[in-house]
Amino acid sequence: MLCAVLLASTFAGCLGSEEEAEYDGPIDLVVYYDVTSGTIQETIQTNQQVSETGVEVLFDFSYTKSSAGEISTFSYTPGDGSNPVTVNAADTGEITYTYLTHGMFSATIGAVDDQGNEYSENITIRVDKETTWSETGTTDPRTMSIDVTPDCVCQLPEQIQIDSTITNPSNLGGFGGSPVTVTWYLNNSEGEAVVESPPEQIADGQDANWMHNEFNPSTGAWTLEVGLNQDQENVDISHVVTIAYAVEESTTNPFPTDEEMPEDEA
Repeated sequence: MLCAVLLASTFAGCLGSEEEAEYDGPIDLVVYYDVTSGTIQETIQTNQQVSETGVEVLFDFSYTKSSAGEISTFSYTPGDGSNPVTVNAADTGEITYTYLTHGMFSATIGAVDDQGNEYSENITIRVDKETTWSETGTTDPRTMSIDVTPDCVCQLPEQIQIDSTITNPSNLGGFGGSPVTVTWYLNNSEGEAVVESPPEQIADGQDANWMHNEFNPSTGAWTLEVGLNQDQENVDISHVVTIAYAVEESTTNPFPTDEEMPEDEA
């Protein structure tokens, strides 16, 4: 049985110019894919998740061959703790997988032929996460939790990106409204305030925005809090928080055009 794992590689025979370990076995692993990174989109309203869209990756193994026999299975190990996805090569040449957790994942793609020969290679998948968190008509804002711990044994996120807007809605008829002073607090997993914004006064019918990038956050669940100087005015809160990783994913390998396709694969 032949088994090779290439770390941070491109695929044999079709994956660009990155240097790769030599492999002289019978399997020619030719895989095409358009996506190696993406962002999970999550929406939370009043501390309740209302939607979440994952990051889907698709791999086309259709041109993978073996000189020793027929390819029997293709596989994809996501690197997020999930079980490998294995398909019968006689049924399909594609594998899709959807990531629902953020991280910098070391995924493995491979093939097995009917003689028991195996070949696999690793690629890196980057999955960020953007959460839109909102609360309306509150005098006592809730705390937003930001869990920066990746769902893999891998590097931590590069940064937490915050874009927050607090609105002091106009009172009915435009009368009787008063200003409110707001302060944002970003706390680490130990509950310590890492960043505190300058207080900002918001007049009736106006809003205020706070943007901040926290680089190299420590692991654990961070929190974002909003403090008000009074509890007589209702405010609307909208946080857009992104957990972002360094751009170090593998290069994509899109399906070639007719002009680019090798003659033996056309």
